[in-house]
Amino acid sequence: CKTCGEYIYKGKKFNARKETVQNEVYLGLPIFRFYIKCTRCLAEITFKTDPENTDYTMEHGATRNFQAEKLLEEEEKRMQKEREEEELNNPMKVLHN
Repeated sequence: CKTCGEYIYKGKKFNARKETVQNEVYLGLPIFRFYIKCTRCLAEITFKTDPENTDYTMEHGATRNFQAEKLLEEEEKRMQKEREEEELNNPMKVLHN
């Protein structure tokens, strides 16, 4: 929570209000917005579903913690893409591999 600094862990049970986000879909799947209240200070926190990455995106009222796994996956994808581009541009590299 940005207001009081309370840590709300993933899987915490609380009441939430859900709405469908207008004009936002991903491969036919609707995007939902959730409104929750901080368990300590009752400040409003909103986040949206992110079906592309099977995760959530914070909108306002809170910040996400550091996510090492997600950064590692993105780094692996970037390295794989660099290798593929290098092989396309260098025929000797293709023969070597």
